[in-house]
Amino acid sequence: MTDKEAKGFYNSSAWKLKRMQILERDHYECQDCRKRLKDAVAAGVALRGEERKIRRAEEVHHIQELKEHPELGLEDDNLISLCKSCHNVRHGRTPKRCPRKKKPVSEERW
Repeated sequence: MTDKEAKGFYNSSAWKLKRMQILERDHYECQDCRKRLKDAVAAGVALRGEERKIRRAEEVHHIQELKEHPELGLEDDNLISLCKSCHNVRHGRTPKRCPRKKKPVSEERW
């Protein structure tokens, strides 16, 4: 599947409907966050801070990539709800963080 075909797929009403069904099926909870928490409890490991939370899923991920397996594009078993952070991890993307220089509140000098 080409990029143009994939874009058409993601803009289709069939995908938009399926996406909403998957998010509702998973109760808008990130399944990777849920698994991380479940595995930590099973292993007796205490998680800290953000790792203890199940984040809200905003994206639906194709387990078998759409471009490689377009026939599985709308299959429930091939779709999973993820938060943006976990979705980026699944695709090997890391957010670019540039430290921002804070501007002084005023030009006042002592």
